[in-house]
Amino acid sequence: MTLSLSAPRRAARPDAPAFGWSFLKCALLLLMLVTVFISTGNAQSAGSLSGQITDSTGAAIPGATVTLSSSASATRTTVSNASGGFSLLGLPSGSYQVQVAVRGFQTSTTQGLAIATGRAAQLNLELALASASTTVAVSANAANGIDTTQSASTANIDRDRIEELPIPSRNYLNFVLLAPQVTAANPAIAQQTLSGGEGGFSFGGLRPSSNAVYIDGASDNDEFTGASRTELSPEAINDFQIVNHGFAAQSGGASGGSIDVQTRNGTDARHGDAFLFVQNGALNAVPPLEIVPRRPDESRLRAGMSQGGAIVPHRSFYYVAAEQEYARGEDANDLAPATLAGINQAIAHSGPLSSFQLQPGFFPTVNQQLELSGRLDQALSSRHALMLRYALTNTRAVNDAFHTDDLTDRSSRGSSFLSDNDLNATLTSTLSPRLLNAFTFQLSQRRAVNRTGTASATQPPAQPGVLIPGVALFGTPYDGNSRRFESHVEANDSLIRQLGPHTLTFGAGLSHIALRAAVRDGFNGLYLFTTLADLSTGNASFFLQAFPAQTNGNPDTNFAEVRTYAFAQDHWQATRTLSLDLGLRYDFNLLPSPLPQHALNLAPRLGLAWSPTSAWVVRAGFGLFYDRLQLATANRILEFNGSSALQQIVEGPAAAALYRTGSTPTRPLPGVAPSIYSSAAALANPYSEVASLGVERALPGQWTVKAEAQLVHGLHLGRTANTNLAPPTLLTSGNAAALGLPSPTPQQLGREVFSARLNPAFDATDQFSTTAGSSYRGATFTLNRQFTDDFQIMAGYTFSRTTDDASYDTEQPQNPYAPSADRGFSLQDQRHRLVLSGLWLLGPDPDDAVGPNPKAPSPLLRALYGFEFAPILTTSSGFRANPLTGQDSNAEHIYPFAARPLSAGGNGQTLARNSLQTAPQVNFDFRVLRLVPIGRGHLDIVAESFNLLNHPNPTLLNNAFGPGLSPQPGYSAPIANADARRIQFSLDFEY
Repeated sequence: MTLSLSAPRRAARPDAPAFGWSFLKCALLLLMLVTVFISTGNAQSAGSLSGQITDSTGAAIPGATVTLSSSASATRTTVSNASGGFSLLGLPSGSYQVQVAVRGFQTSTTQGLAIATGRAAQLNLELALASASTTVAVSANAANGIDTTQSASTANIDRDRIEELPIPSRNYLNFVLLAPQVTAANPAIAQQTLSGGEGGFSFGGLRPSSNAVYIDGASDNDEFTGASRTELSPEAINDFQIVNHGFAAQSGGASGGSIDVQTRNGTDARHGDAFLFVQNGALNAVPPLEIVPRRPDESRLRAGMSQGGAIVPHRSFYYVAAEQEYARGEDANDLAPATLAGINQAIAHSGPLSSFQLQPGFFPTVNQQLELSGRLDQALSSRHALMLRYALTNTRAVNDAFHTDDLTDRSSRGSSFLSDNDLNATLTSTLSPRLLNAFTFQLSQRRAVNRTGTASATQPPAQPGVLIPGVALFGTPYDGNSRRFESHVEANDSLIRQLGPHTLTFGAGLSHIALRAAVRDGFNGLYLFTTLADLSTGNASFFLQAFPAQTNGNPDTNFAEVRTYAFAQDHWQATRTLSLDLGLRYDFNLLPSPLPQHALNLAPRLGLAWSPTSAWVVRAGFGLFYDRLQLATANRILEFNGSSALQQIVEGPAAAALYRTGSTPTRPLPGVAPSIYSSAAALANPYSEVASLGVERALPGQWTVKAEAQLVHGLHLGRTANTNLAPPTLLTSGNAAALGLPSPTPQQLGREVFSARLNPAFDATDQFSTTAGSSYRGATFTLNRQFTDDFQIMAGYTFSRTTDDASYDTEQPQNPYAPSADRGFSLQDQRHRLVLSGLWLLGPDPDDAVGPNPKAPSPLLRALYGFEFAPILTTSSGFRANPLTGQDSNAEHIYPFAARPLSAGGNGQTLARNSLQTAPQVNFDFRVLRLVPIGRGHLDIVAESFNLLNHPNPTLLNNAFGPGLSPQPGYSAPIANADARRIQFSLDFEY
């Protein structure tokens, strides 16, 4: 029998409709089968509680009954062991009551004990002998805000921060950047990857696509781009934990960090809110690179609601959240009027764009988004609790959707549509007080459509693209027109067993990711001109176009990836002051041929947490973390394999002659060898080696201070190189004609160029391999205060250095025969980063109980009652940029180009890779809230500003040096900036 793990590559059309009722019926049937045959739960993002029960002399009290309860989950019970210790595992985040009872002692009841996602809470209790009053109520002691058993560096974003801190896009993952060890993704990576984008943040200098996002224990990664998928309303998020390489073996799925998200559940008390956010362009600042004579118009409206409660008290709960945004705005390219007029005059007289004209001034933009989610929690028995969650996200962005700069005309900018459906199930099974089984099941699908210019969903744009590096891009760009469907089926199970001081966890998982795609990179053709004057004469220097490999050929792809993992983990409380994490994890990703995978992917983990006193903890750890390959990379290899599709490149007089014909080829050019993509014979899973050492100190008043050093080594990272090039030859004026370059530019003379091909049947063979690497060294200092007495703050500073020899899969070396010469600063290098966030509420919180006979406030404080202030300040070094000539100066016949400018000293030396850098980034967001009690609820009146200081914050530089020995005008100047100052108002009625 033969088992096929991937579907036939042309079994279905990529423009098939998104799933509807048929998908939901299949999902419900699978969920019913799963819940009938297997006990399930969620350990990926669960918390835990442990502690010690003693008498007044310090002697252990065995046999005490510990009962944990809340208004949102089933009651859990355990019994203290011979040493008085107890533990409860797999706890959802939330607020709990803990009751401890044993004959002969007073019953102790602890209120308001907070359990956070992924955190181990500790509660040590001293019981008094029984008396006339046998019950003693105490408050949860949160003065010590450190987890003395956690060996990894983590940061928890709690409900207060999610609700109260300013968030410009209502995407809760923006709060990941509150952790100082996390850096924002360099926008240049998303612009260069040819996959439509990557994740928005980086851990340990690794690639933004190398992160793992989990929601309720199920993966939420877009495996094509490396970003996340489902955008839940912040109202639906309870809390989440940012794990900078966890040393427990259950942490995995990526070589970078992980984000473990816990969604919000209903409780016995009905709770909800309704809100409205409004922005108007008249209050916003003018974009810093804008050259049009007035402020762009903008109107943004977002409305939503959420509600949670009990269907059956103590047993059945619901929580729903929904919000809808509609934003209308304006944007413009920032081409100088003389440049725009010169382009229009040049293309009107000759070439395939003679009927096309660039338009000055503003053009309209539209952004629409719908986020809907619903969660049901059902206590099936005292031991089993089921959670079902469904989420829908629809996002539509028109005319300025992705990764463009201010030298890009409207015709080359994009529109996008994203639709996500996600169904998730979790059933927690407490088999005994010390045995927990956990299983997660997910069924989801993403539909993504990108298009540029005026192309419709079914009709691609007609004109080719034209690029004048460092000057303008217009027409149909090389990438940006695609349709894809990504379907996920995932199941994972873990068993947690408490054996004295050992917490043993065993787990395994399986996921099937199917991709159907139609990616049309280069199919409309792309002409490159060295200067605007060359465009006027039709003197194109470079032309690239993709074609189906045969007449009526189909370049669409349809394939699947199967991922499996297994792990064993022992969290050993060796002594009261020492915790050890000992684990081993195995990951394997199976992709279709010709993408072989290495199977021996064993990842050992070792971590320790030593707490010499209750106020100190020293953490150290080492581990291997295996990654996965981006499906965009696999798709490119399977599409442009020479049988399904191919590319052709012509340069010099041949490119100019083709442009002057006034038409774009509709079939492969005769006599031009094809360029293809391929895979190296032996691929390995990318992975990272991580070592860290840190110390944390608890201070009075719930303050903590932490210092940590981390080393991260990325190995077997993806890169691409043209392996069909014969060794290069030094170009001189004497041999230029013989090498096929009769009119070399000053940037070519004195440089090594490639004139011959090893296999003349092909031009470029762009081979993907896993031979790149990266290195990160960083030190972080963090000050944190938990939210108590209506005040919290988190501040951190990171000093780091990151180097690599390729920052993304499609980055090519300047010389394939000397790839080590490209070793230098990574695009993710960010030397300094400081982030501070805070929350300060004046007056009593209406959600908090007020004690008897409160002290009367002063008149001034009474006047300020109900005001809340929430700032976020982020400063960092600028983003790196790679200086390029902007031409195929070394005749590699690749795109994007890799040739860097010759240095001023000559001798064929070029500028260092990624040696350009933007100005430092400074961003200050500020939120002011006025709370007005109304009945059993309250109305929040909010004003917030993003980039209040209106700092320019350049994100992309003009990295095209030009063909001469001196840089062309505009070189190294900003060509894209983050948003200028924006003002937003909102009303939120919470009840």
